[in-house]
Amino acid sequence: MSSLDEHDLGQRVDGALAAITSGPPPAAAIVTRGRRIRRRRRAARAAAATAAAAAVIAVAVPVGLGAFGHSFRPAGPHQPPTLYIYGTGSQGATVTPISTATNIPGTPIHLGRGRLGGFAVGQIAITPDGKTAYVTGPGTVTPINTATGTPGTPIHVVGGFIRAIVITPDGKTAYVTTTSGQSGTVTPISTATNTPGTAIHVGGGARCGVGQIAITPDGKTAYVTTASGVTPISTATNTPGTPIHIGRALCLGEGGFSENVAITPDGKTTYVTTGAGTVIPISTATNTPGTPIHVSQPIVFGGNIAITPDGKTAYVTSQSTAIPINTATNTPGTPIHVGGLGGGPNWGGGQIVITPDGKTAYVVTGSTVTPISTATNTPGRPIQLSGGQIGQIVFTPDGKTAYVTTESRHPTATVTPINTATGTPGKPIHVPGGAYQVIAIRP
Repeated sequence: MSSLDEHDLGQRVDGALAAITSGPPPAAAIVTRGRRIRRRRRAARAAAATAAAAAVIAVAVPVGLGAFGHSFRPAGPHQPPTLYIYGTGSQGATVTPISTATNIPGTPIHLGRGRLGGFAVGQIAITPDGKTAYVTGPGTVTPINTATGTPGTPIHVVGGFIRAIVITPDGKTAYVTTTSGQSGTVTPISTATNTPGTAIHVGGGARCGVGQIAITPDGKTAYVTTASGVTPISTATNTPGTPIHIGRALCLGEGGFSENVAITPDGKTTYVTTGAGTVIPISTATNTPGTPIHVSQPIVFGGNIAITPDGKTAYVTSQSTAIPINTATNTPGTPIHVGGLGGGPNWGGGQIVITPDGKTAYVVTGSTVTPISTATNTPGRPIQLSGGQIGQIVFTPDGKTAYVTTESRHPTATVTPINTATGTPGKPIHVPGGAYQVIAIRP
């Protein structure tokens, strides 16, 4: 029906209704029919308006930024997140991809043989675009094409044991920390060419060398922990700044010690744990340390730290507890007791991670995972897992599922999905490589 016919029909209906309502009482059937025609006309106009609005949106979104400022992504099939599990065994190092849609492991990616010594283990870092996973081994970093699952040529870095790897927010550079004796280095790797740059010497001491590394959200500065303090590195020039002395670190042997580092989402403060049972806040604007925050007795295995997405609270594990720290005042709250195998989070990794919505912190203690409500700082029911001590835990981007690895000396180890809404573990997923299970997720 054309718009002219519709208009003419509308006028006739209006006229007919006016005539019959102004005269004698109309027949109910005639009135009902007129009302139906009016409703159909309104529905047709509404549908046309909706179609026009949809056409405008379809044209406007691709040429600019999408809602909330996110970059527009071309339409295409939904790609569920993929887990990547690193393990070592009799067949050497492998990385196994697992689709979070099916929880079925794919073909293991073999990285060759090699023994990892001391406290150094393989690590996985994935570029922000999800295209490349970088896996560390004994003195090398191997890039893996996540689309094809094929490893590239190993990238050789100097400095001995590799301790950690992080990638800048723009995805252009991977930074690798290495330890050899009392010296420590940080090697930048161009992700465009997969070539290492000149190693950056940051000191070390006490056979510990360097520890962890974190990069500010703006990507301008990397902070590296050493046995003697924290060294800031300018990512624009790859030059180290003046070391920031924060107190003693507790050395655990070559390749490991007690200091860990985390940076607030606004990039204003770097928090570092020390072997003296303190957390040191460092202003990133001036690189000066603040007053030490006392949280426990000397930290041995543990001292891990995580910050809520809103930046209001930092949680640090120590002894059998997780301690919340108010980042506005840098005052510690009441310790939250979580317990577990070996006396608490000091044994079995002491990892603490926070869900993407910031509502729950998960603390690893031996073979259990304990959820903590960040609103009330009360622990929930511990989630017991089988298969050995827990290695690492990651969340899917929507926060609905946590995946937890368990370490084992057997030929295979397990990855267990946990429903974060109910706290119930799912069916364990078996992967090759029993020891040193490390996990990362590609969005």
